[in-house]
Amino acid sequence: MPVIKREYRDPRFEPLSGPLNEKKFQKAYSFLDDYREDEMKELRSAIKKTKDETEKEKLKLALQSMESRKKAQERKRKEAEILDRHRKEEKERVKQGKKPFYLKKTEQRKRLLVDRFSELKGKQLDRVLERRRKKVEAKEKKKMPWSRREVEGRQHKKKL
Repeated sequence: MPVIKREYRDPRFEPLSGPLNEKKFQKAYSFLDDYREDEMKELRSAIKKTKDETEKEKLKLALQSMESRKKAQERKRKEAEILDRHRKEEKERVKQGKKPFYLKKTEQRKRLLVDRFSELKGKQLDRVLERRRKKVEAKEKKKMPWSRREVEGRQHKKKL
């Protein structure tokens, strides 16, 4: 007679518990951010103490990964904050009797970019805009047919 294996499930991830509410999740598990900060401090001190180069590289990669994850999380939080602010403003306008206006994805991206660039100053802003211009230029170049790409490349070299 075969033994029936029990299947253990985590109720937090069951569909019966309903859809995931990001805000509640962030609030409930915000203490993990403090743990991550402490872990990053420990990694930094371990990097300073370690003499072995291979071990040092592993620690640096782990630290870099954690930092990029933190930045991504912070950016996502800011984006949600901006969209929430817009929704609140729209609710107020609707209460005043105006027709609601829902942001399109492109408009959302524009507002996020404006907010991000408003924080930058001077050379930092120039550097970011230059990088962005190069990125757009490269995308346009990829879309261009090969014959035109080569011709424009030669003309660009002649200008230099």
